[in-house]
Amino acid sequence: MSETALAETPLDELVDDVADRTDEEPESIRRRLDPFTDDGTVTSAAIESTVTDVSQILATAETRVDLATRAHEKATGAAAAAPDLAVVDARRRGFDGRLSDLRAGVDGLAEELGDARGDFDSPLAVYRAAVALHEITTDAQQIVRVAHDLETDLEAFEAWLGSANRRHDGLLDDVEAAEESVAEVTGTVDALRDADDPDPERWFEAAVQARVLDLVVADLRVEAADLRTWADRQGHSFPDGVAERIDALDDEAAATAEALADRPGRDDRFDARLDALEAELSAIEPPVAWERVDETVAEARAALSAGEPDADGGSVDETADR
Repeated sequence: MSETALAETPLDELVDDVADRTDEEPESIRRRLDPFTDDGTVTSAAIESTVTDVSQILATAETRVDLATRAHEKATGAAAAAPDLAVVDARRRGFDGRLSDLRAGVDGLAEELGDARGDFDSPLAVYRAAVALHEITTDAQQIVRVAHDLETDLEAFEAWLGSANRRHDGLLDDVEAAEESVAEVTGTVDALRDADDPDPERWFEAAVQARVLDLVVADLRVEAADLRTWADRQGHSFPDGVAERIDALDDEAAATAEALADRPGRDDRFDARLDALEAELSAIEPPVAWERVDETVAEARAALSAGEPDADGGSVDETADR
């Protein structure tokens, strides 16, 4: 790291200087500069110590990604020995993507850390380095958590590959969760239909949930078919009544969607948002990449919250009854 020309600079002086040059609040500047401070003074030693601490945090993130990589290699080997089925391939590809994102994240933070260790020859340069190091720390800690979750999920995937009972229990759990979700959405729709002045935003949310349930049911149907094929090939029994439960889910989800489409006092201002969501979700086929679904739904909800213009140029937030 280059030696700073601001060694032994009082923190108050540095805060005032940066505040004069930026739109940042003095207290925010002070918080970011605090790690660079020793007894009220910004020092080279405190800056160097902070950089070292951040480097260690990043090294921990790199180690966690390495551990996830090893778990990925084991799970990938187990998947190669499994039958050539969509439910296996979809899970494997999902893990590939998650690991790739983590590796890219670690590499990117390493580059950012290198940039943050540049010259500290002005108050603004010191402040920007403090902000960058804080963000690198936050992002590295997030990578540690995500990599740990990925490692755990990969170990569970490997166990799932090796046990028909685990696969069947997981399927039954998913069917039960879907049944609970359908019941919840049905209850919401019934309450909205009975309301004298139903909230359009609650209708929108129920419609989003109903559309996602369509994907859930389609995904369960494909998963059940593949797991039955797998069980037949290995001579294992398959749980009774799964297909019938999925059919019942399909009927209930369809009835809910019909009730939503037929709602009295329909508010067309939400239709463009739902049509856009429908177009996105219609392009997703089972086995479903649920990360993509989550992102698509989150974007639709965020657009609604932001009050983006509707098809007529108005703002949903400004016009919707609350």
